[in-house]
Amino acid sequence: MLGENPYITMTPLESTTTAAALQVVLKDAIGHLPLVFQYGGWALFLWLLWYVYAHDEQLDRWLARFEKFFLWLGSKKDKRYIRRDIQARINSASKKMNKEAEGLVTKKVEVRWVNQENIESFLRKGSVVILMKHHQNQDKNIVNAAIHYALTGVLHTGKRYLPSEIQKALNLAITKKILCEEAESGTSVEYFSTSVLNPELADAGVKDAFSTLEKMEEKGLFTRILLREIRSLGKRLYPRQPEEIVLSETGRFFEFLKPFAYHERGNDISEWEFLDGNIRIGVMYVAKRERLDNEGLAPYIRGIERKIGRGCEKIYLFGRRKENVEAVKMLVRGVQNIKPDLKARFEYYSQIFQGRKQPCVCVLLTTN
Repeated sequence: MLGENPYITMTPLESTTTAAALQVVLKDAIGHLPLVFQYGGWALFLWLLWYVYAHDEQLDRWLARFEKFFLWLGSKKDKRYIRRDIQARINSASKKMNKEAEGLVTKKVEVRWVNQENIESFLRKGSVVILMKHHQNQDKNIVNAAIHYALTGVLHTGKRYLPSEIQKALNLAITKKILCEEAESGTSVEYFSTSVLNPELADAGVKDAFSTLEKMEEKGLFTRILLREIRSLGKRLYPRQPEEIVLSETGRFFEFLKPFAYHERGNDISEWEFLDGNIRIGVMYVAKRERLDNEGLAPYIRGIERKIGRGCEKIYLFGRRKENVEAVKMLVRGVQNIKPDLKARFEYYSQIFQGRKQPCVCVLLTTN
């Protein structure tokens, strides 16, 4: 009986990942307990309800583990376990993406097994409902669900305003990001690359756009600038039909971001502002240590003021390495003293830079 079911074994890596995930959840949960116990049993009950609501993807994950245990006992619940496992992985990945740029992914996923080859997906009450056939290959199940989640649930109001080749590449990049965020063994990413990605990249235009998106992901631009601006554009224009003038603008915006994606230290970037009908942004790197030492923050403050004067509605500030992260914080405080109505959103992350993982910051300055 133990050898009959392909879903009952747990690899050492899966076991380690599970234990690590449990430690994170327990640490977070235990951290709230002292306050809860001050108010007795009802407070504990309400806190548990809130915690389950706020971490529903973890609930799916542990229910999946629980059902996997019954598979070991011979219970015929493999489809239910697989469904919960897929939902937990995708919902967890979407939460991680939202931490990079809030509001990018607002939909949850709900998988329903049907006896048909064609996969259908649609939006219902804040969820992406995916109707799909169950396969014995779990990687195929996960990849199919991630593809349709990316198509239907991520930026569905904004992607339609992109040129077709960029739109196809973007769906592929989002799917890969979802799979990479929650890949316990890496096999689903490999299956996606072999069965889906490589055939799609036979189109030269899609391949070029996808390569640029991969570089954007490496440099922290993918979610923080590109996807954020496409989301903002969709909120402004949806449900208008895509017009050539808009498709041309988003195509130019993609080309504008290319030099930043491929930028290496010492290379120069000619255009630091994109000012068009719907997208009006500026980009600034705080990275020249010698300039900071010699001139302080004054040149950067003047640069921000010039960008605002030229019509930038958003300015993205980037700093890499600890000293530059601190400089960006000081810069924001300085410019807000001059323009107190300027809003700032800080997003911290890490990036491999010159062979080492470095702390980084992206600050979104908005003028309205």
